[in-house]
Amino acid sequence: MSTNMPPSQSRTELIEAAWTEFVTFLRQSGARITSSRKTIFEHILRRKDHFRADEVAEALAHGRNRVSRGTVYRTLALMVEYGLIRQIRDSDTHVHYEQTLGQPHHEHMICEDCGAFIEFDDDEINRLLQAACDRIGFAQNTHRVVVFGRCATCQKKPQKRKTHHT
Repeated sequence: MSTNMPPSQSRTELIEAAWTEFVTFLRQSGARITSSRKTIFEHILRRKDHFRADEVAEALAHGRNRVSRGTVYRTLALMVEYGLIRQIRDSDTHVHYEQTLGQPHHEHMICEDCGAFIEFDDDEINRLLQAACDRIGFAQNTHRVVVFGRCATCQKKPQKRKTHHT
């Protein structure tokens, strides 16, 4: 799945084209193609934030096009497998997702105090990772860098004391 959006293509056109490709993937995978699955697909690809599966399930649990929690989880797994969204685990091992359609590659910093996700791209990190792959003879498909720490706002607040159990 190509994730870069041509400048002349609207978001709606891009989502429709991605749906057509995703339907082909669903058929090849033996998965059902349903209106519920399309509702989830469109909801996710219109998001611009990092989200958890339960947030999607709650958002789609009511109204005319309501969708079951199980269908949300199954569809998320298929969208990850196809490459339309990617998973990011926070320091508490909660799984967050972000849609990748039309989005440039980037890395994440996650604040361990407030949970903020900060996106960044660094050419030097990319260059160093590629150089390491070249040295080892490793063919990189993609990579993820997630840095855990405290954001600038939380650094201004007193740090929470961590308890250590013995």
